Amino acid sequence: MADNVIQSFGVLNYSGMLFNKGNTKVPFSTLIANRARTTNSVEFVTGLEYETGGGSQPAISETASLTAPDATYITREQKTNVTQIFQESVYISYGKQSNMGTLSGLNIAGQTANPANELDFQVAARMAKIARDIEYTFINGKYARATSDDTVNKTRGILTAIESNILDLNGEALRVWDVAEAMKLIYDSQGSTNGLVLWVDPVAMFQLNADAEQNGNTIVPAARNINGLAISTLLTPLGEIGLYLGEFLPPGTVGIFNPDVISRVEQPVPGKGNFFMEELAKTGAGTKYQIFGQIGLDHGPEWMHAKITGISTEFVKPKPGKKIYAVDAVPTVEVLPELDKVVLSGTPTVGAPTDALTITYRGTPTNTPMLTYQWKIANSANGAYTNIPDATSATYIPDVEDVDKFIKCEVTASGTAVGKVLSNAKKVVAAS
Repeated sequence: MADNVIQSFGVLNYSGMLFNKGNTKVPFSTLIANRARTTNSVEFVTGLEYETGGGSQPAISETASLTAPDATYITREQKTNVTQIFQESVYISYGKQSNMGTLSGLNIAGQTANPANELDFQVAARMAKIARDIEYTFINGKYARATSDDTVNKTRGILTAIESNILDLNGEALRVWDVAEAMKLIYDSQGSTNGLVLWVDPVAMFQLNADAEQNGNTIVPAARNINGLAISTLLTPLGEIGLYLGEFLPPGTVGIFNPDVISRVEQPVPGKGNFFMEELAKTGAGTKYQIFGQIGLDHGPEWMHAKITGISTEFVKPKPGKKIYAVDAVPTVEVLPELDKVVLSGTPTVGAPTDALTITYRGTPTNTPMLTYQWKIANSANGAYTNIPDATSATYIPDVEDVDKFIKCEVTASGTAVGKVLSNAKKVVAAS
């Protein structure tokens, strides 16, 4: 591909304030800005991992302790990543460098060209592009290790690195409970839940705020500052987690990162440093410059991070009302109607069945309840009532010994209704 040379009529001079339509933000790189390493090798170590086991109660008797157990050993595994090259060029003619005062466009009287120095502007713009390329790579980079001089080294990004702690929502909206579940995955992997930062896109941020509002959870805006980034705080059932509207996340994916174990790794050129600009060989009335640097990501142990995938990408407003979460299915609890009142009507007469009891409920039974009856008798309306032997039917036939005494019935419901209620009392009269 031929060089695009910056010349006077190729890159015209204008006046006015400069506005960049591209995005120059690099928040992830800013998040880890305080952690930097250097390497003199393309491949570098991201961690040395081993497992000690443990976490159970030994059962060793005194007799058994007289013989030492068989010896075992702990193995180790070294994890690595690579740096990769970032390179841009700027080629500007002498004529363009000396022609910055000439303006193109209308109303140029008394105006000043912006930028005032074309080379400085072009270099700054190229550096902004490199910074954005690094930002994308640190998050999404696919790993490749060169096996020859004409193959490419590619550094592994943080999302690509995460293989252990992955939660798939299968198209559901992101909830606070999901964040807590992903934090639990980190905890169960022996990672720390302190200082974590949840990296979200606008849709996921909206879903989290909607869910928090629905369920009385709290998001504290700009609660802390990391290297100039205003990090909000999300309160979850497993504790606090930072929350930031990040960059370059794939649709439907968010990351939970532990910035305390993440570093950028630079591979400087001796005598020149890293991301330096130098003039290249001249071929005419202009100067070509190159910007060159090598950098990679030390993501630390991947099990100290997590990612949530399969999140709904729809920007939907929350529905009214609170959403209830349960780990297991909530059992259905049937609320049964209760006995409310039992009314004994008419005048009980010796030798004749009493009128049918009128029974009412608080609520409506789905089917006819099972009812049991116990008739009672006393010498006065407010006296001490005792059970009448064998009087357990829905009606009662008084005999002559009951005359001038008072009777009532105790009804007990079961099945599709519950409760135990005494009826009113009625005086027994003799047959006419």
